[in-house]
Amino acid sequence: MQHEYKHPQIFADVLAISQLYYPLHNRFPKPFRFAVGERLLGELAECARLIILANLVDKQTTAGRSEGATFVRRLRASIEVIRGYLLVAWQQKFLSHGAITELSTRLESVSRQAARWQQWFDQATGGT
Repeated sequence: MQHEYKHPQIFADVLAISQLYYPLHNRFPKPFRFAVGERLLGELAECARLIILANLVDKQTTAGRSEGATFVRRLRASIEVIRGYLLVAWQQKFLSHGAITELSTRLESVSRQAARWQQWFDQATGGT
């Protein structure tokens, strides 16, 4: 019997961040939008991809759990890259205080979820 795939909450949260960010992205000055904004969108898409890949591993095997932990480590790195890009946008005054606060709060929630998920994978594989 096959189980229906269900996205974890972290996936919905990354999509919500993407939806919040996109209208802001469109208002960036053209050079910044293409140089940094496009990379930020790419990182958000990569986060969604890594979440799906981590969720699809075979969690019943050590190899699958190890692979899942690798995906989550990469996810956590992408989250930090996004934070950096947003900070640059804010420092350049392309993002308001309200926007950076909202995006940062949501990113922090995603980061905590990813940390707990990685902890689960690491404990399940016997790693640290």
